[in-house]
Amino acid sequence: MNLEQSNPLVTVYIPTFNRVDLLKRAVESVRQQTYQNLEIIIVDDCSNDGTHGYLEEVTKQDSRIRYFIKEENSGACVSRNIAIENAKGKYITGLDDDDYFLKDRIKIFVKKILDNPNAAFFTRSSIKISENRIVNPINLNIFKFLGVKSEKKILKQNFIGNQIFIKTDILKKSGGFDKNLKAWQDLECWFNLLKTQKIKINFVNNLSQVIDISHPHERITTKKAGNVIEAYHYIVTKHKLNKFESFILEGQLLGYMPEKFGFFKKISLFLFTFQFFYIKSLWK
Repeated sequence: MNLEQSNPLVTVYIPTFNRVDLLKRAVESVRQQTYQNLEIIIVDDCSNDGTHGYLEEVTKQDSRIRYFIKEENSGACVSRNIAIENAKGKYITGLDDDDYFLKDRIKIFVKKILDNPNAAFFTRSSIKISENRIVNPINLNIFKFLGVKSEKKILKQNFIGNQIFIKTDILKKSGGFDKNLKAWQDLECWFNLLKTQKIKINFVNNLSQVIDISHPHERITTKKAGNVIEAYHYIVTKHKLNKFESFILEGQLLGYMPEKFGFFKKISLFLFTFQFFYIKSLWK
């Protein structure tokens, strides 16, 4: 099936909080997609910077846009879930308000999912380092190219990233994002999705999104050691990870607090996670 034979509605959800100028760029990047059968759902987390006025204005310009304004600040996970619950699209994907899509992103995803409707998809992202510098990371991760079928694969690293493209009803069935988490929300959401819905998340080797880390605002996902440690213990408890699985997930803490790990533990984590029986057990 191709785009000429099918033109499904796609929902793009954007959580936002006090970053109206960045939000405008994000919204425009969706409005200008080459694939146009979209609905855009913006959920505002009780902003006080002019966001509400912009939302009123942009919805008059584009009937595809809907918005929700929360009465109290409750975080990005709640915002995402509000959008997911109210989505009308057959397929859905997200966008953080400080990032933006390249023009063919949705078209690329739709072509892929029409051939494999019960899978989900993720792509590479460029990273905006400064106003004049965008980096396209070299992709050497074999796990990405093979796709993700078992939730255990992302215990070592969330190489899926922060956005996927998926059937809306599958994401709804999974329960969406856990509002109790202050970090690792995406990792836990994909883990739970793979665990409960038994789908495969496939990699598309295409640069179609820019992640902007150049601006002075705090990103939705911020590396705060305390939040990450709390998230680690929460995920271990919620998903009843065994000692081996907990040990593998613990390796992700290295990037946040390397000083907490002794030399021998670092070496142990590195060697243990790359042993053949580990790779074999995760890639069944």
